[in-house]
Amino acid sequence: MQALQTLIHNLAIILLLATFMEMLLPNKSMRGYVQLVMGLFVISAVLNPLTAFLKHPLELEIPAWTSAAPQDMPVLAADGARLGKDAVEEQYRRILAHQIRALALGVGGVGEAQVEISFAETSAGLTDQPRIVGVEILLSPAQGTVEPVRPVLIGGEAQNPKSENPVALDVKEKVAKLMEIPEETIVVHF
Repeated sequence: MQALQTLIHNLAIILLLATFMEMLLPNKSMRGYVQLVMGLFVISAVLNPLTAFLKHPLELEIPAWTSAAPQDMPVLAADGARLGKDAVEEQYRRILAHQIRALALGVGGVGEAQVEISFAETSAGLTDQPRIVGVEILLSPAQGTVEPVRPVLIGGEAQNPKSENPVALDVKEKVAKLMEIPEETIVVHF
């Protein structure tokens, strides 16, 4: 009884929608197309409860509607997950590298930037975000910029051996803050 009520309800809605759409059409040439589409909706609305009543679902006969799990395809199951994960990681690596390169090029004094990203080896799933363990950025100075003078050593060690290029420090700080990557994992070469 419930199936019959649902069928009548769906048919009434489809027919009202078809009538309303025909009234909105500016000319009569489009009426045939609207009637064709609405006829298909009526056919599907009638067939759906009929297949449920016959206990023969319609989805099993249409290959596009079937779902295939990896265990259904044993040949692809072994390497398919790893291939998919590698493809996702590579795409993620490209996106991150492109964003980090754009950030680096936005810093004054940087002419070119190359980015290498390494991920941790984990057994995470296909949709899990890989953990970044290292970012290496190689910067080239922009043309027309003057590199700072390196400290001159006369008979001893430099006063501050850990001093880095201010442009490299700026790039490292921006990438760490905007990309939310720990500064310890970022190495910048200028």
